[in-house]
Amino acid sequence: MSGRVYFDHASTTPVAPEVLEAMLPFFGARFGDASSLHARGRMAREAVDRARADVAALLGASPDEILFTSSSTESNNLALKGLAAAAGRRRGHLIAARTEHFAILHPLRTLERQGFSLTLLPVDRHGLVDPGDLARALRHDTILVSVAHAAGEIGSVQPLAELCRITRGRGVPFHCDATLTAGTPEWPAAPDGPDLVTLTAHLLYGPQGIGALRVRKGIRLLPLIEGGTQEGGLRAGTEPLAAVVGFGAAACLAAKTMVQRAARARGLAERLRRALLERLDGLVWTGHPERRLPGHVSLCVRGAEAEALLRGLDAEGIEAASGSACTTEVRKPSHVLEALGIDPVTARGALVFSMGEMNQEGDPEFAATALAKVVPRLRALSP
Repeated sequence: MSGRVYFDHASTTPVAPEVLEAMLPFFGARFGDASSLHARGRMAREAVDRARADVAALLGASPDEILFTSSSTESNNLALKGLAAAAGRRRGHLIAARTEHFAILHPLRTLERQGFSLTLLPVDRHGLVDPGDLARALRHDTILVSVAHAAGEIGSVQPLAELCRITRGRGVPFHCDATLTAGTPEWPAAPDGPDLVTLTAHLLYGPQGIGALRVRKGIRLLPLIEGGTQEGGLRAGTEPLAAVVGFGAAACLAAKTMVQRAARARGLAERLRRALLERLDGLVWTGHPERRLPGHVSLCVRGAEAEALLRGLDAEGIEAASGSACTTEVRKPSHVLEALGIDPVTARGALVFSMGEMNQEGDPEFAATALAKVVPRLRALSP
């Protein structure tokens, strides 16, 4: 689709050439089952082990703390439900931020219906959790805290190291959905990271259909998918060899290039913000102005609906987003923007531009000019 501008890197990214090159042999002559004992199986096991080590290195973790899943959604469910199941009959207390992705909130609500108690922490107008609120919410029966490092809808990056120190001091496991920040300079250095970490390859210029969960030694989970003994018995099923290799290659590439990628993406985002301010009024910026994902711009356009804005931008050759890719079609008020105190009418015009390796230097100005053409037409039609 040449001639189009992709500003939706927070939803998915293309497979990098280096990653595809690493994967291709495993679709052909190097196929194999990593559980088999013959030579082909042993070579497959070696490839899985290398990929596991590369993903672990991205987090500063040990390879035996990484298990592969089908997606970040599965990893989130395994972290939350697996730990809750391991608690046995003790129906403990769970904590999360109000701005969490539905892949966190829905499993938590399911656990709440099963008898667990749940506290959803408020956030400030930038979407950040107050560490003091977390400290006050912890109880003697709290068994898990889950706070995403960043929300794709607003781009704000949480004070993760500080939050982890609070829970570690109380002996409470901390889970973090890090799908948007693993492989960026924003990720905290060990040992300040969380006990459980959700990752996905397709936001690291790797393949879709492969996720991972870091489980710190000493954390006990029960499996959601039972069968064989793969992934330490926590995730049965033959490993998708090519996808696992691709995840490892993507993790290696991210480790080597994260500083350059982040600097370039931040520059593109700053140019887009300036270009939008020069061309449009009635913009409400969302998320923290500084503590945010590289290359992420989020805002609400007054007097226009997000769906119409996205269709208009698409007609101009701009591919952007509004909220989470998993919830855009729900057409309900954004729970994330509501948590920030943004009124429902303004929130209807929410847009997200996320920049990355697919973007060219002229893309920010091109996108701003396109939006400046679309918005007046929609505002003229607005009642």
